[in-house]
Amino acid sequence: MFHNLKLKIIQYRKFTYILSLAIIISGLVNIAVHRGLKMGIDFAGGNMLQVEVKDENIGIKDIREILLSTGYGNNVQKVDDPKRNIFILKTKALPKDNEKVINKIKKALFDKLGAQNVEILSVNVVGPRISKYLLRTSYIIGIVAIGLILLYTTFRFKFRFGVAAIIALVHDVLVVLSFISFFGKEMDTYILAAILTIIGYSLNDTIVVFDRARENLRSTKAYDEYELTFNKSINQSLSRTIITSFTTLLSLFALYFFGGLILRNFAFAIIVGVIAGTYSSIFVASAIVVDWHRIKPEKMKKI
Repeated sequence: MFHNLKLKIIQYRKFTYILSLAIIISGLVNIAVHRGLKMGIDFAGGNMLQVEVKDENIGIKDIREILLSTGYGNNVQKVDDPKRNIFILKTKALPKDNEKVINKIKKALFDKLGAQNVEILSVNVVGPRISKYLLRTSYIIGIVAIGLILLYTTFRFKFRFGVAAIIALVHDVLVVLSFISFFGKEMDTYILAAILTIIGYSLNDTIVVFDRARENLRSTKAYDEYELTFNKSINQSLSRTIITSFTTLLSLFALYFFGGLILRNFAFAIIVGVIAGTYSSIFVASAIVVDWHRIKPEKMKKI
C-alpha cells in the first residue's frame, strides 16, 4: 500500500520536536496550575460500599443514577457474579462529614429501591496509606519496565537505539497524562493499566522501525547516508504501522462509545496512547537516533 512512498519524514524532525514539546509543556503547565492530576479514589482515598440488590432487573445504570442524585459521583462497578446482583459504589472521602456521606448514599438506595430490596454488604474506607502504597507500587513497576526495555533494546540493537526507544515511551506517557489533564479525567487504576498497555504497544511499533533500519544499515553507503537510510526504513514499515494502528483504533472507539462509563476513561487513555505511540515510533524515536549519529557518528562494524 505504501511501499513505493518516499515521504520526507526524518528531514522535518525539527517540526515534530516542536509539536511534541508544545503538547507536553502545555500539559505539564496545566497539571501544575491544577496542583497535580485529578486523583481517583484508588489513589486519593475514599469510601467503598458493596451493595447487593435483590431485584435482578436493577442494573448498573440504575445504581449509577442513584449515586449521581446524591452528588457524590458516578463510580459504580458491577461484580461478576451470576448468582447475585452486587455492586461496588466508590466516592471520595470527606474527613469531617464522611459518615454523613455514607448515610446519604444508603438512604438514597433505600428510598429508590426499597429497604427490603437492598443489603449493604460492607462499607470500607480506603485510607491514604493504602493509596500511597498503590502509587508507589505504580512508580516501581514503571521504572522496572523501563529498565528491562532498555536492556532488551540495547541487546537486540544498540544502546543509542534503546535510549531513543525509552525517550519515545516517556514521550507517549507524558502526552497521555497531558490529555488526561486537559479533559479533567480522574487518574485511577484503569488509566494506570492503560498507560502500562501503551508502553508495550508503543515499543512494538518502534522496534518494527528499528528492525527495518538495522536490515538497511548493512553497507558503508547506508551508514554514509544515515538519515536517508532511516527515512527509507520508516517508509518501508509505514504500511504495517498505519494499518495496525487503524484497526486497533476501530476497536478502541467501539469500546469508548459502547463500553459504558467505567471503561470510557480507560478507552480514552488507550486511544490517545495509540495515536501518540504511532506518532513517536515514526517521528520521535528514529529522529533521536539520527541526531545522535549526527552528533557522534558511528561506523559500520565489519563482520
